[in-house]
This record gives sequence, structure tokens and C-alpha cells, in this order.
Amino acid sequence: MMNIVFVVLHYENLRDTKACVESLLKYVINDKARIVIVDNGSIYGKLDEIKKIYYEYDQIYFLKSEKNLGFAKGNNLGFLYAKHKLKAEIIILCNNDLIFPQIDYIKIIKKHFEEDYFDVAGNQIISIVDGKNQNPIPVQYATKQQLFVRIIKYYILYFFCFFNFDIMIQKFFSHEIIEYHPNKDDDFQLFGACLIFANRYIKEFDGLYDKTFMYNEESILKERVKNHKLKMKYYEDAFVKHKEGASTKEIYGEGKKKRKFYYKWNIDSCWKLWRIKTGKEEV
Repeated sequence: MMNIVFVVLHYENLRDTKACVESLLKYVINDKARIVIVDNGSIYGKLDEIKKIYYEYDQIYFLKSEKNLGFAKGNNLGFLYAKHKLKAEIIILCNNDLIFPQIDYIKIIKKHFEEDYFDVAGNQIISIVDGKNQNPIPVQYATKQQLFVRIIKYYILYFFCFFNFDIMIQKFFSHEIIEYHPNKDDDFQLFGACLIFANRYIKEFDGLYDKTFMYNEESILKERVKNHKLKMKYYEDAFVKHKEGASTKEIYGEGKKKRKFYYKWNIDSCWKLWRIKTGKEEV
């Protein structure tokens, strides 16, 4: 029996975390999977309520950070526990706003691993908002010039956000999101809401690159896969449903506060990616 562990990153939003865990229980019961729930420094939505619901499940583990570590470091708490304590062979990092509706999801992932021995993989991520598949996406920032232009864009939007002019400016940058279908193995990157790790990746790394707070983890992961000649795969026959940013929406709302958060941490993570792309930092 292959040892598979789901890591669910929780922050404040108990409703979505409970829904995600409920959708994972069938894999605990039928496939002997285990679940690690990481509370990433919640102030109000602490996990005590969820612990009371699932206390009888020995296959569910609870970890807590005293502060919000951000996306990568928060996930890495669960990744490390799954790798070193639970000896996981496959680790699935999933946002708490995901629902896993497929009965045979685990069987599909195991079949693909046995056929491909992938290091990193992804599956369809269907938006509940518009029904579109968000995974995979084209390689972002294929050149340093593209990345630099994006950094300038975020600086402009961040500045004008203080005056609420960024929404008007955003219209000039925005484009319709379309579903993307890669035609070869190396022309895509995976969407970070659901990432599957196995094989050499688990042996060589203790999670995601951990120097960002949030955003661009997928682009940095793509750089890591490329630099270490790992195998990244995407599978159409497995899928999850995504509520899209429910936790940040609940904490930061829909207005200026959330937009400032988005621009600020995109600027930070883009500069980290710049250092990696220019060879100033190894990943």
C-alpha cells in the first residue's frame, strides 16, 4: 500500500477547511491515506473546532504555527512532517478551499506514478466560479525581460492603489483567462492550489522554496524542476474543485486592503524569482 499524505494549509477559514477535510475522508477510509492539517497562525479561526470533530481519526494530524508563515513555509511544516514522521511516498499539498469529489482520485494518481515515476505532478483544478480548468498554465516569465516588466507593473499598481486608481489601470493589463493545453512536457507550469510530490523531489527537498511569503511559488517550482532535471507531469483524468482565494478574501475582503496585499507580496516574490533567474541564488 503506497503511503500517501495530504497536507491542508489552514488559515482562519474553518468552514472551507472542514469542507476540504470532509471530501478527503473517503481516501482515509478506502485508501489508507493520511491528512496533515497545518494551522498557519490563525488568530480567530483556530483548529480547536475541527479537532473536536475528527478526534477519533488517528490518520488526521494537526500542526500549528504561532504566526502566519505565508504559503510556502506554512505548507513546508506539513511537508516536513509527512516526509520525516509519516514517511510519505507521495505528498499532496492542497489549499483548504479545495474539494476532492473523485472517488478514485488516489487510484488515478497511484497509477500514473507507477507508469511515469513523476517527481512533481498536477491535475485539473476546476474553478467553482466559472467552471474553467485553471491547471496547467503557460510558463510565466520565460525571459528575464518579461519578469522585469511584471515587476514594474506591480510597482505601478501598488502606488496607485493608495488612491484607488489601480482598478482603472488594471484594465489595461488584464486579459481573458483561457484554458491552456500544453503540447509537450516542458512548456507548462502547475497551478499551486494542488501540487503532488513524489520520488526524487521528496528525497531531495523539504518542501517548497521558502523565501517568499506568497505568490509565484509555481514559477519558482518550475525553475527548481528545470535546474534539477526533475520530471513534472500533468494529468487530465484527475480533478479537484476550487473556490478560489476564499481565505485571503475572508481576511482581507475584496477592497483596497486585499489589493495592496496582492501587489506587495507579488513584488517581493518577483524579486526573489529575479535572483534565481539571474543566477544570484540557487533553488
